[in-house]
Amino acid sequence: MKPNSQIATGFISKQLMFSMCLFGYVALISLPIYAQTVEVAKSTRIEKIEGKEYFIHTVIKGQTLYAISKAYSVLISDLVFENQEAIDGIKPGMELRIPVITSAPSATAPKDKPLEINGRYRIHEVEKGQTMYAVSRLYNLSVYDIMQANPGISETLSLGQKLNIPVEQLIKPDETVFTSANIEKLKDSTTVFVDPSKINVVLLLPLYLDENKNSYRDTSATSANETVYAKSLNGLEFYEGAMLAVDSLSKRGVKATVYAYDVPDDATLTNLLTTTILKNADIIIGPFHGKRFEMVASFAKENKIVCVSPVLKKSDIAQNNPYVIKVLSSNEIEIREMGSFIGRWNCKKNIIVMYSGNEDSLLIEKLKEGIVSRCDSAKVHYLNTKGRGVKLVDSLIQPGVENIVMAFSHDESYVSRLVLLLEKKNAKQRVVTLFGLDEWQDFENIEVEYFQNLNLHLPVDLFVDYSKPEVKNFLSKFRERYLAEPGKYGYLGYDVMMYYIQMIQKFGNDFYLHPETIHASGVQSSFDFKKVGTQGGLENQSTFILNYTDYRLVKVN
Repeated sequence: MKPNSQIATGFISKQLMFSMCLFGYVALISLPIYAQTVEVAKSTRIEKIEGKEYFIHTVIKGQTLYAISKAYSVLISDLVFENQEAIDGIKPGMELRIPVITSAPSATAPKDKPLEINGRYRIHEVEKGQTMYAVSRLYNLSVYDIMQANPGISETLSLGQKLNIPVEQLIKPDETVFTSANIEKLKDSTTVFVDPSKINVVLLLPLYLDENKNSYRDTSATSANETVYAKSLNGLEFYEGAMLAVDSLSKRGVKATVYAYDVPDDATLTNLLTTTILKNADIIIGPFHGKRFEMVASFAKENKIVCVSPVLKKSDIAQNNPYVIKVLSSNEIEIREMGSFIGRWNCKKNIIVMYSGNEDSLLIEKLKEGIVSRCDSAKVHYLNTKGRGVKLVDSLIQPGVENIVMAFSHDESYVSRLVLLLEKKNAKQRVVTLFGLDEWQDFENIEVEYFQNLNLHLPVDLFVDYSKPEVKNFLSKFRERYLAEPGKYGYLGYDVMMYYIQMIQKFGNDFYLHPETIHASGVQSSFDFKKVGTQGGLENQSTFILNYTDYRLVKVN
């Protein structure tokens, strides 16, 4: 493979390949929704499970997670948390546990207000008494994100003041959304020429081209306020980020061919796995869906091709398959790394670990492993709180010393009660530092001020440091090219494509055999791979430990 010449790209849908050049104009598109959903009636069946009341909803054909979440007035993330099997989609006959909500939300949801769009932003009008933090929680953003979108603004808001809210954060499954997402104009081609001297990269993405039929027309003269089929947004963003990486690499003289396939369902993937292009690939990236990735992993193992999972977290996808590489670290790795951080930083402190029975046993073991790796003399109290209140921790908190409290809880109401209790302990003097889980940063009803007062630390797999020059450069290029703000998947597509093409260019197709040589950092991701078992593939070990400072999360490890 010669490290010069230009990168060619292709876009393949079902059995046809669409080839194109990425060095021309960028067209904006308008993609309306075609999917129909079935009306959802609330179930009258309520059951108490582990002391908590749930509606038991039986899915019928045509219902979606979004429609169900609207009917029951719960967040989709809460639905998926209570029903882990739903993360890969729902099907008729599936029974879902839905928490019974006893009180209405205190704030008006953004979707209940008329939509006002200005370029790539939605406009929010400040209501009486609203704080910057309250606005950030309405749109699932950080205060820092809103400040970035409104240069020169003060954190003190006034009634009627208008704020720019990046529209990419407003996405809801199966809902018409507003974005400046881009797909280059596609051209049919029935002939495929593959240059064996180039690196051949295959992307398998959920693009839903059939639902996005209007992407075939040139709308470059239209405004930036366009609609796109919501289920395709993550795939489109990943594709956009990847294409920016391709553009950057081509300017450095890297020679490669990138093919992108739309994989909206299992049948399409089954057909694609018979094509010559996939069998000739140097690396396959995707799909996002767990079951479909398993299909590709089996194909990759049979044909000795490296396949990369960019979004799945479970470690077992890399077990017993040396050709699988997992980009996101698992929950177990994140907890182990947080244990190592606690052991290194707080070895002689009073450490209290709160957990909920056997379901947390593996995470507890990983936390112990991390702490002991740094300090085998650490004093740790393990407190089983299953079915019991937060006040149990009271008797273990020691006065006059710093107490480290680690809570394995996914329940926002439980964490809220714990935070209030610990905040009282800190009222007179700082005696508690709190450690939690990645998902706590998405809790909507706990003020950031409490987290900051308790010096909260969280382990996460992805983090964007906006002060880094490379992040600023990426943002500038993304905004210029797509007239939009990148989301998580835009950053991820850029990092993954930059990393793997350069790895193959530098080390050849056997780069994965030497994980100790492949460390790198991107604009959102950090890559630090280790082998899973003796016969498995590679899993990213990188974990960011974040801490609330000045009301925003910053990296501290």
